[in-house]
Amino acid sequence: MKIIDLPVETRELLGSAESRRLRRNGGIPVVLYGGGRDSIHLATTRDAFGEVLKHHSAVVRLTAGDVVQTALVRDVAWDTFGDYVEHLDLLRVEAHDEVDVSVPLNFVGIPVGVSHGGETLVAMKEIHVLARVKDMPTELRLDISELNVGDSVHVADYEFPDGVRAAGAADELIIQIKEPKVAAVSDAEGDEGELGEAGAEEASSSD
Repeated sequence: MKIIDLPVETRELLGSAESRRLRRNGGIPVVLYGGGRDSIHLATTRDAFGEVLKHHSAVVRLTAGDVVQTALVRDVAWDTFGDYVEHLDLLRVEAHDEVDVSVPLNFVGIPVGVSHGGETLVAMKEIHVLARVKDMPTELRLDISELNVGDSVHVADYEFPDGVRAAGAADELIIQIKEPKVAAVSDAEGDEGELGEAGAEEASSSD
């Protein structure tokens, strides 16, 4: 996994009013906790954290002067409209610590079943996995080009890289190629057609 540097600084002033002021100026309040140490209050910028979001990185390298600390992005709080990040919770981790994160799935190819009229049902766009920080992949690739109509892939079917394993249920569906939809004619429509023909014959006889 690509670890992105996230510059931070210590927050001396705390409280709701100070957090609002920080956000108005393009900042994000941050709490760093875990690792058997006290929680500390930090601040970063939206632009800096935007790089983390762009690379889909769950692990960041905090830099504050000469101090460097690796941390897992544990919680991201967005504003009501989802426009900007309001708060971050970060968990201290080291390279050999095992963490659980959701890794994006990259589907490769076009299923052969699609050319036969099948419909692609994507049930999962990311997989919840367990891995050491140093082994965590940025993405997981899945070749779907050989999938035919009726085929499916579950978590248990996926071959994870060395050092990575599923954190969720093995029977969870990832992707499926569904049978093509068939337009059905209802019995009611058929009955109406027969009645229509009978009515037309009666009308013809009366003429």
